[in-house]
Amino acid sequence: MGEAGTVRGRRRGGALTREEIIEAAVEISTAEGPAGVTFRALGSRLGVAATALYRHFRDKDELMLALADQIFVEIAERFTPGDDWAADLRQLAFLGREVGRRHAVTLAWLGYRNTGGPGDQAVALDLLRVLLDAGLTQEQALFHYQLLTDTLMGLLTVDAMRESLDADTRRKDDTALAALYANLAREEPRLSHVPALAITADDDDALFAAQIDLHVHAIRATASGMPILKPPA
Repeated sequence: MGEAGTVRGRRRGGALTREEIIEAAVEISTAEGPAGVTFRALGSRLGVAATALYRHFRDKDELMLALADQIFVEIAERFTPGDDWAADLRQLAFLGREVGRRHAVTLAWLGYRNTGGPGDQAVALDLLRVLLDAGLTQEQALFHYQLLTDTLMGLLTVDAMRESLDADTRRKDDTALAALYANLAREEPRLSHVPALAITADDDDALFAAQIDLHVHAIRATASGMPILKPPA
């Protein structure tokens, strides 16, 4: 039986806590993916009856959202704001990327979901404070917050899904992308340099930074009174 299926034995003393359940769920999800996180597997791992878990979580969905919220908890705990809002914004974005990569399977499962947990709320507050520090009004801050979170969750989810692939599959994807660029160059002479210029997976930090900088420029423009993006009427 694999690590995720190991029975820890009957618990001795002390009531089972949400934190223990989430910790065990993280271990199972890391080893087997979200599909392996079942109340039966958790009960076996924690040495309790599966029914004991229902005192803390109504169902697997609630448990998985709590598990995913730990990603945001870690981001919030590690975030150290300074006196430069743009640097703070980049720090939050790259923290999300780093932590998300270590929990790639969970983040890929989370996708567009909102956990509604303390970690999610803490990161939302941090990000909105950064936008207010940039000189935005509440309306402007909320608008750019929504733009940013949609962009970040999209980027981080795709990044997490790639991280969850095995090395052979990644190589196949890279080969397919290189072939795409080569075909584009053959079909359109004005794209002849694209295969050599294309940013590869090895350089994706630079591409990620550029995507965040697009938001930084848009926020600065809004704060200066010359917005290039406006909330829908």
